[in-house]
Amino acid sequence: MDTINIIVDTTNEYVLDEILELKEINDHCGLTTKKYSLKNEFGVGEVISWNFEGLMVRKREFIFKKPIKFKGFYEIDSLVYSVLLKGEKKLFVPNPKIELIQEEMESCISFINKTNGYIAYPKNITIKEIVIKMSHEFIKKHSLSSSFPIHENYAVENLRENFTNQLDYKTENIIYEIVSDNKSGLLKRLFLESKALELLILQFDNQNKGINNSTTLKKIYLVRDLITNNLHMQYSVNELSKKVFLNEFLLKKEFKKTFGITIFEFALQERMKEAKNLLINNTKPIYEIAELVGYKNPTHFSAAFKKIEKITPKQFRNKEQ
Repeated sequence: MDTINIIVDTTNEYVLDEILELKEINDHCGLTTKKYSLKNEFGVGEVISWNFEGLMVRKREFIFKKPIKFKGFYEIDSLVYSVLLKGEKKLFVPNPKIELIQEEMESCISFINKTNGYIAYPKNITIKEIVIKMSHEFIKKHSLSSSFPIHENYAVENLRENFTNQLDYKTENIIYEIVSDNKSGLLKRLFLESKALELLILQFDNQNKGINNSTTLKKIYLVRDLITNNLHMQYSVNELSKKVFLNEFLLKKEFKKTFGITIFEFALQERMKEAKNLLINNTKPIYEIAELVGYKNPTHFSAAFKKIEKITPKQFRNKEQ
């Protein structure tokens, strides 16, 4: 299927007008809120945009009918922070020739000054993205360029290495606060500014500490997926560390740092979550459910379940029916 090519110039705020239809606009306390829907010929989805004093925050959720490229992306002295909660996108810069991929649950930050190239999204895949654009005025207002080497460290042409980072626990929480927030007017404006700065502080703080968690974090997320996709298995930390080629101490330390709980606590949490789902939604006997969530002994399963839920699996099933 042919790719849709959209020629853009993001010095124009209405860069996406070709594919978006403006549904609602509201100005309140210096905050401009715009709601768009994706035009039917391109797919389904919506965009909400908040804009004030050099800060733009956009929440996007799309499914494109065809692969789509936005060509000629231009920003004038802008710091752009992007988080993909779902989907993937590709960024290509022709000079120097760089092709960068951003995947699900990854963030990237770049300083763009008249950069040419394209951003591409695939077809038939949900794209859920938060984009925060900080203009030269916003950067100057908060003395960001004088405090941090934004231009050197985050220029697109310097991003061959470590373009993206897996979301850590703190960043993920901030992003979900932005996604779920329902404030309006002045409160929304103050909230968005504080969250944008909070995200930058985390980014700069990690860099100052010499932390580059891209490779390690991918291994941590792989461990998470190994646990959630194999709840019938009771992996030891030693087994997990061997599977992802990461030493046990670092695995335990970084897992708790990323998710806020230990590997054991996470595995138990996921087992109990799946057990409750199985108890509610099918009629399998409890000993079978115990095996499906990693307990060969149903008595041990019942004891673990009661410790968490304060009632036995049988009582839970009866209560929910």
